Amino acid sequence: MMTARTRPTARLAAAALLICSLVLAGCAQSPRGGAEALPSQTPSADRFVAAKDAVPAPKATGELVDGTEVDLAALWTSRPLVLQFTSTWCTQCKDLEPDLSALSDDLGDDVLVVHIALDEPSETIRAYLEDNEVTGPVLVDSTGAIWRDYAVKEPPMTALVDTSGGIVRMWPGGASGDQLREALAKITAG
Repeated sequence: MMTARTRPTARLAAAALLICSLVLAGCAQSPRGGAEALPSQTPSADRFVAAKDAVPAPKATGELVDGTEVDLAALWTSRPLVLQFTSTWCTQCKDLEPDLSALSDDLGDDVLVVHIALDEPSETIRAYLEDNEVTGPVLVDSTGAIWRDYAVKEPPMTALVDTSGGIVRMWPGGASGDQLREALAKITAG
């Protein structure tokens, strides 16, 4: 039974609980693969060179998993992009994730790994990102247009785009970390 003495204590406890809930909600992380995964710094302009004989990469825009609009061409003007075409059901894609994460960790903001996922339920994509510790941005290709423009028949497929927007190399079946490092060495200045 609540008495006049316990009412203020109960109100105080309820207010504290409400404040804690609001603080925790404000501190909640946005989902993996969103705008927070975009690089915060631009590498020096002379770090990378254009690949010889590169063909122009198809330009594409789309939304990250958090709804942030992204233009790939705006991203590749300052750093090479590794485009990883993936699906949540693809076991080979999952096998490549540790290599891609290691590459991202080693190179930081100098090279950006962008996953391009076919349209699947957002809960499915978010679970995949958490389970596989995907650290980079994830663009959702809701119409499959980006996959078609890059001639992706099935995942995984990896494409390396240089800072002039040229495709350095494409790997049907996906690229290992060593393959990506070797290709990046060819477009690193000096």
